[in-house]
Amino acid sequence: MSTPQNHAVVFGATGLIGWAAVNQLLSNYPAPNTFASVTAVSNRPLDAQRTFWPKESSERPKVQLVSGVDLKSGELKEQLKDNVAGIEITTHVFYFVFAPHDEDHQEECKINCDMMRNLASALNALSPNLKSFVYSGGTRGYGIYIPGGIFAPPLDESMADTIPANYAKTVAYPWFRRILTDASAGREWTWTEVCPDVVVGFSAIGSNYSLALHWAQYLSLYAKNNGEGAEVVFPGNKEAYNARFTSVSSSILGRIAIHAALNPSSCGGKIINMSDRAEPTTFAEVWPRIASFFGLVGVAPGGAEGQRPSEYIETHGHLLGEYGKTAGVGAGRKQLDSVGWWLTFDRQLSAERLRSVGFNEEQDPSEGWIEAFSKFRDAEIIL
Repeated sequence: MSTPQNHAVVFGATGLIGWAAVNQLLSNYPAPNTFASVTAVSNRPLDAQRTFWPKESSERPKVQLVSGVDLKSGELKEQLKDNVAGIEITTHVFYFVFAPHDEDHQEECKINCDMMRNLASALNALSPNLKSFVYSGGTRGYGIYIPGGIFAPPLDESMADTIPANYAKTVAYPWFRRILTDASAGREWTWTEVCPDVVVGFSAIGSNYSLALHWAQYLSLYAKNNGEGAEVVFPGNKEAYNARFTSVSSSILGRIAIHAALNPSSCGGKIINMSDRAEPTTFAEVWPRIASFFGLVGVAPGGAEGQRPSEYIETHGHLLGEYGKTAGVGAGRKQLDSVGWWLTFDRQLSAERLRSVGFNEEQDPSEGWIEAFSKFRDAEIIL
């Protein structure tokens, strides 16, 4: 496994999932010298002083930060060749990019499929040493956007290819699998789709769909205004509070993605669910622990619906510091608000395939929330 020539390129490196993968790569997971170099590609320019990745050392893989690569461009191949040093020796690609289009999910699907097809074509031309291509799917691919869901949990990977055709038109992941299967045919690389449900993690520049960030800003403001020991009601209803789901923390997520990349013989051509542990969790389990980080007492939802987190942040967000004001959840705030009212059904993931491919690490889901909150505070994104 220790092959110093390995070069990983991470697209979407500053987002919620991409940050986690780069963090684990630069932390020498699974062992020192597994990767010689890492290229972190982001859409926006990144301040190298605010990545919060492991600091440069003789033991850490070399890292280069690249911004301004347009995955929609007809000149993508030239952009990669000009901007990514070592693109020709790339061995592992991690793709954590998604362009949302909330108004039209079929158009969203087309945009993202075009980007994926464009990148796969460019890599085939530029990276003859490519071994694996790992990208993130999600439980949208299991139909959780349909009220009540489609399948009875636990959700296992075989279900993802049986979603109704009219729903599949609005979901990019099944089409990603076809695009990458075609692109890798007759070549030495393969793909893996890693599938999380609730991702609990950190991003230095914010993230449109980070529930941990959304709640961290809300709760830090709530604690400032109401004081230590104040009760804070779960933002949702009793059904969502008690519904079972699967969460995955930044550290576990990054390691699963790397494990899949390094084991194409067992993980290639497959969807693999991601989880902190095989046993599902509930917000009833984690909400009190989440609130306690901020000195608050988390309590179950009552009858009346209070102010939603995004509304509270909008009212009191002026209290946040410089970085907190610019690193919020942006366009995803309304969807994240609805988590506690909309996801009222059990939707936990099966961990059977994850264990069968040799990944056995587990941790208490609450630890992922605390780890993320601590990083947000260190980065001055929350109070």
